[in-house]
Amino acid sequence: MGKRGLNCRQEDFVDGFTQAVDRIIEIKPDICIHAGDLFHDVRPSNRIMALAAEQLYRLAREAGIPMVIIAGNHDAPKQPHFGAALEVFAGIENLYPVCAGKLELIRIGEMAIHALPHCLTVPILKEELARCRPDQSARFNILVAHGVAAGMPEFSMADLGEQEIPLEDMARFDYTALGHFHNYTKVGPRALYSGSTERLSQTERDAPKGFVEVNLDPFDIRFHEVRTRRMVDIPVINAAGKRGDQLAAIIKDKIDSLDSSDKIVRIKVEGVSEETLKTIPSDVIRELKQKSFALNLSFEKEKSDSTDPAFGRTGIGRLDLGFIEFLETTDLKGFDRERLKQEAMKYLANE
Repeated sequence: MGKRGLNCRQEDFVDGFTQAVDRIIEIKPDICIHAGDLFHDVRPSNRIMALAAEQLYRLAREAGIPMVIIAGNHDAPKQPHFGAALEVFAGIENLYPVCAGKLELIRIGEMAIHALPHCLTVPILKEELARCRPDQSARFNILVAHGVAAGMPEFSMADLGEQEIPLEDMARFDYTALGHFHNYTKVGPRALYSGSTERLSQTERDAPKGFVEVNLDPFDIRFHEVRTRRMVDIPVINAAGKRGDQLAAIIKDKIDSLDSSDKIVRIKVEGVSEETLKTIPSDVIRELKQKSFALNLSFEKEKSDSTDPAFGRTGIGRLDLGFIEFLETTDLKGFDRERLKQEAMKYLANE
């Protein structure tokens, strides 16, 4: 557990967000925008809610920086009669949560903020986009939306419910702040994803994390990076022809060379035979997982020319490999781990 009573990975996300808030307060912009998915799900824990409220209060109320925040596809209600977690923050002065699944226009100084949260359905999104037109009485019009830049599949997160925002709708505005894609990327002259303040998957391991500072006149963008935990993807290990103890030694050498105690490490082992799986010293793997901050170790079985159904394969994944990994990471005090592995492999081989 970390200093805030969260698990270590949750602490990472809170640290990244707190760093961003600290820096934004130093910059003291005219307005702060969050383009959705402050939370990973519709019902975050009370502890996470309290920590988020603490940082939002610091920024909006104490520092006096107006903040607009919309719901994304992860933290938006999935049913029309459900409330969003963001609604809890509506009582914070200077904070404008938009989470009702429809467009809201917010005027702050010379700016008109067109806040479009994740909508319940695509037809509703199209209706709201049709209403989304610049306010001619405002000096600056800003669109805040959450989704995939239409026609650009590289910005899809392969999430259920993700929605597309047409580029032509963005072009009408002085600036478009997009949420959903986790890496800082421009999708148009004045439209961009600022990205997330922490890495969410190994595909983001080389991407800097942070937020953007935007000046509207003259138009200028500056990216501010925050410190994040390093992610490392070790090259694929080929287990062909190796005994379990030999393979475990190779994995151990790879991880020991990294000093993995503060890193998120992913290793894929391919060409693994049934005999190798049976003879991998589970104590070595267990020790490596305990020493590493986070170790994602996956085994891919050697390919077979047989036309018979693959050993241990079901519609939900590889039972044999999954169960072996489960045994390696579970406290089996009082049980013979190796015997369990051997018996499991024999049983699954007959399935």
